[in-house]
Amino acid sequence: MVRTRLDTVVRLRERDEEKAGQAVAKAESAVRAAAEKRDEARARQMKDSRQREDVSHWEALELARHRALSDEKKAEKELEQARRSAGQVRAVYVSAHQRAEVVRRVADARREEATREEGRVEARHLDDVAGLLFTRKAS
Repeated sequence: MVRTRLDTVVRLRERDEEKAGQAVAKAESAVRAAAEKRDEARARQMKDSRQREDVSHWEALELARHRALSDEKKAEKELEQARRSAGQVRAVYVSAHQRAEVVRRVADARREEATREEGRVEARHLDDVAGLLFTRKAS
């Protein structure tokens, strides 16, 4: 494989792209965790455990239900924030991927150009050798 001066830049861009990809995975994991937390809070809030009891028990249940409702709203806000953050991280990844892809394409083009040039040089050398052999046999 022909080396170009852009290979170092390609490696750096690919490293940035990989880091951005890992950040995307981490952000998506945070979104899933926030969604699970929200679903659990919603399930707690929806649970109705009222039975025939005295008023103090009902008051405690009502306070717990309000707390669960508050937890659900908080979890919903956390989920929305995690989604926004994941969107921003995805945008950073897309940008890093595009930069890396541009440098990869340029490096590939330069590599192909260098390979073609090596082929032309080799063909010239072979032509020179063939010419020398021809003149040697002719003399």
